[in-house]
Order: sequence, then structure tokens, then C-alpha cells
Amino acid sequence: MLVAAAFFIHFFYLALFFWMLVSALLLLYSILVVFSRMSKSAMMAIAFCVGYGAPLIISVVTVASTAGGGTYITKEGACWLNWKESKAQLAFVIPALAIVFINFLVMVVVLYKMLRKRVGERSGDDKNAMGVIARFVAVLTPVFGLTWGFGLGLMISPESLALHYLFAILNSLQGFFIAVLGTLFDKKVCVLMLMSLPLLAACWS
Repeated sequence: MLVAAAFFIHFFYLALFFWMLVSALLLLYSILVVFSRMSKSAMMAIAFCVGYGAPLIISVVTVASTAGGGTYITKEGACWLNWKESKAQLAFVIPALAIVFINFLVMVVVLYKMLRKRVGERSGDDKNAMGVIARFVAVLTPVFGLTWGFGLGLMISPESLALHYLFAILNSLQGFFIAVLGTLFDKKVCVLMLMSLPLLAACWS
């Protein structure tokens, strides 16, 4: 039972990270590739293969290589991958940190492209550059899961209470940040919300 629980926790956590990687790569693809784009069905097939296929392979290989020796999960504390005997926890740490690093690079490229486009359109307008950077960083940071990078700080300095609080607060509110920032900074969503307000008022009256 504990092995099955640890397996599914491992799988779903990895799926979370790989879907954040898919989001970053799709955004990068939409910006860099203008012509000869793939069909939506092909993109969805690739996204599901990466988002669920890669985590499943990693999880299965991890449990198959460590469960026989009884070193798949920890002997004490939380139901999670073993670290002391088999280092099975690396099967989560390495993919997660690699995805955070890749998503950070994607964010840098996206910001560079967006700022370059703005400079090309308005060569004399530099006042809003910092505002554009702050807005895109605020939106892309939770979408790309960059707040999980604080986990590296916890690995280096596990006794830091401030890092523990910061890591827990930011990552527990990741979905909330995505919903709020994705709504507030999306003009189409804001327009639809404003258009629906009279309908909601009529329903409640």
C-alpha cells in the first residue's frame, strides 16, 4: 500500500512538472515558429506523451529498480522516495530541477522576444519596459513553476526556516496565482467577464 501511494505521488508530481514544461515549450514554439505550424491534434498528442508518458516511464523505472531491495520508500517520516539507501529521490529531484531550469531559459527567451518586438514597434518608448518585464515575469513564473526553484535552496540550506515558509506558501498558491494572474492580464477574459456582469445581475435580481 505504501509503495503504491509513493508511486502515484511520484507520478503525479512529475506529471505536474512535465505539463509545466509542455506549457513553456508550446509558448516558445508559438513565438519562434511563425510558418508551417503543426496541427492541434499533433500538438495535443505530443503534449500528452510528454506530460504523462515521460513521468510514467520515470516512475516505473524507479519503482522497478528499487522496490525489490525494499529501498523504494523512506523507512521513517513521510511516504516518499528513499534517499539514504537507494537515492531514489533523485528520480524526482533531477527532472524537477531540470524542468525549472529549462522553463527559466524559455522565460528569458520569451521576454527577450516580446521586448524586442515592442522596441521595433515603438522605438522611442522605453518607459514601459520595466512594466512589461514585471507583468510577464509575474504571469510566467507560476505558469512555468519557477517558484519550485526554491527547493534547490532547501537542499543547500535545509535548516533555513524562511526558505521553508517561502517554498510552502508560493507553491501551495501556485494554482491561485495562475488563475488570478492569467485572468487579470488576459484582455479577452476581462472583456468576457465585463460582458457577463449584466447577465449575472439580471439572474440575481
